[in-house]
Amino acid sequence: MWSMHFPIWLFIQHNLTVLEEVDLSFNNFYSPAVPNWLWDVNGLKSLNLEANELSCPFPNKLGNLTLLETLNIAGNNVQGIIPGTMQNMCNLRSLDLSANNIDMDITEVIDRIPNCSWKHLQELNLRYANITGTTLQFVSNLTSLTMFDVSENQLSGPVPVEIGTLTNLTHLYLGSNNLIGVLSEDHFAGLMNLKYIDLSHNNLELVIDLHWVPPFSLDVASFPSCHLGPQFPEWLQWQKSIRYLDISNNGLVGRIPDWFWTSFSEARHLDISMNQLSGDLPLNLEFMSMITLSMRSNLLTGLIPKLPTTVVVLDISMNSLNGFVSDFRAPQLQVAVLFSNSISGAIPTSICEMQQLRILDLSNNLLSKELPDCGRNEPKQRNPSSSNFSRVKTMSSFSLRITTLLLSNNSFSSRFPLFLRQCPSLICLDLTQNRFTGELPGWIGEVMHGLVILRLRSNNFSGHIPVEIMELHDVRILDLSNNNFSGAIPQYVKNMKALTGTATANDSIAYDILFEGYRDKYLASGMGLSNDSFLVVIKGQVLEYRKNILYLMSIDLSCNSLTGEIPDELSSLGGLISLNLSSNLLSGNIPYKIGNLRSLESLDLSKNKLGGEIPQGLSDLTYLSYLNLSYNNLSGRIPSGHQLDTL
Repeated sequence: MWSMHFPIWLFIQHNLTVLEEVDLSFNNFYSPAVPNWLWDVNGLKSLNLEANELSCPFPNKLGNLTLLETLNIAGNNVQGIIPGTMQNMCNLRSLDLSANNIDMDITEVIDRIPNCSWKHLQELNLRYANITGTTLQFVSNLTSLTMFDVSENQLSGPVPVEIGTLTNLTHLYLGSNNLIGVLSEDHFAGLMNLKYIDLSHNNLELVIDLHWVPPFSLDVASFPSCHLGPQFPEWLQWQKSIRYLDISNNGLVGRIPDWFWTSFSEARHLDISMNQLSGDLPLNLEFMSMITLSMRSNLLTGLIPKLPTTVVVLDISMNSLNGFVSDFRAPQLQVAVLFSNSISGAIPTSICEMQQLRILDLSNNLLSKELPDCGRNEPKQRNPSSSNFSRVKTMSSFSLRITTLLLSNNSFSSRFPLFLRQCPSLICLDLTQNRFTGELPGWIGEVMHGLVILRLRSNNFSGHIPVEIMELHDVRILDLSNNNFSGAIPQYVKNMKALTGTATANDSIAYDILFEGYRDKYLASGMGLSNDSFLVVIKGQVLEYRKNILYLMSIDLSCNSLTGEIPDELSSLGGLISLNLSSNLLSGNIPYKIGNLRSLESLDLSKNKLGGEIPQGLSDLTYLSYLNLSYNNLSGRIPSGHQLDTL
């Protein structure tokens, strides 16, 4: 096998009559860079050009490779017509044209595949190739197919019942098209070797007899948005070898059958989210083997069950679960999403033992009391000076790895939680709408130095805003509104470099790092936090932000008792999109250089004691769409020009 990762053909001769396999995959070739001699190697049996930058149509000389059995041109930008000369390639067994811009009707594509190879073709991959068409009737002619993938195209029309005659088929991928119609048992009658199936995100309806026993034993079954309901599909109980099952958004109604938990006890991924499933969950799921479990957005009730020790991602948000959070005994758990339930009580101290936990969302529940102080529960370590075990109580000896902690809309009380002192990796912290009191500690800026989102709105925090908060260089969203803070706005706001608009690429934290980075590879469609939301007061109204939250770049200190002048340093935050200082006791003039906030879209300084003239620099804010300066003591003329004339 030739594996070429540089222009090696410059050093080889053209008379490669015995060459059978060429692999040029994952390079940066352009179409002219593929050597012409390659199409004249008549003995070639395998050609791999995957993941290059090929864009020209297939060359006619491709048909010279009459002995070719495997052709892989996936992951390029190949456009246009497949050459008719391919009709000479009668030995073709595997053809992969996925992730290209074929831009043809699927019947045309099939017509260009040599008829003489139809009975031998085993793998046909046309995924994400910009293919249209209304019929898959041709598939019955490809009798040797083991893998058929036409997912992520623009195919429409029904799925032919003849697909059930492909007795060798092991992989069937039809997902993410516009296919319509009803699938019955007849569509699967002869698929005794089927292991992988994807019918997701079409307009298909599966109408299966209640007592049907499938001829296959699936490993992977992906049926999101497939209209399996309203009854829970009984035939699934025979699929006990399934590793991956997704039946989300299928209109399923009623209780989850008891056999579900035993039949899929060995499954690694289970997703039954976005249905109308009801009833209590089993109290104990420890016997199961799943890595990811999503049951969000159903009507489930009862207590949170004991979890499998293998679970990494758990999403049971948007249900009606109640009672206490039982002790977490899932040492591998990285993502726990439980928002919008009726969970009460306190967060258990066992959270202090969860060294793998990265994301915890308990927002919109009935939780109360204090967060556990993990500093009092440090794991025992060996003291080098003693033969006995002793507890080492240095704060730096123990920390959690949580990056995202969402606890908004609960009834947590006490002062700022000491629990957070053990969370130096925090990127997003939301304690909005709780009952926290007291002053903010200065160690926020020291311990949680990587914070990108800090939301403490609607609590009872008091005292001065600690100057150490201004050392949060990466913070993009700072919301301390609706508290009892007093004193002046700290002067060193320019230290929040992410808001200055001069942050480096390393400072830019994408949404998927915050929320998606620890998801199982099967969760490509997203779950949990992608459905959570942040309510933000901006442009005079409450807006809901989801994945776009990090593009906001905002400071909200409104509804406090802040005094003194607006610091001139605020004018250095050129990346700021929203600034809300309303409903305070601020005095003095509006900073003259406020026009430097060139990205600003929303500015609210209303209900303060500001005086003097409105600075002309406001007219330089070309993106400004909301301005509220009401209920102040401002005087003079209102600046004109540019964006202000449109408000």
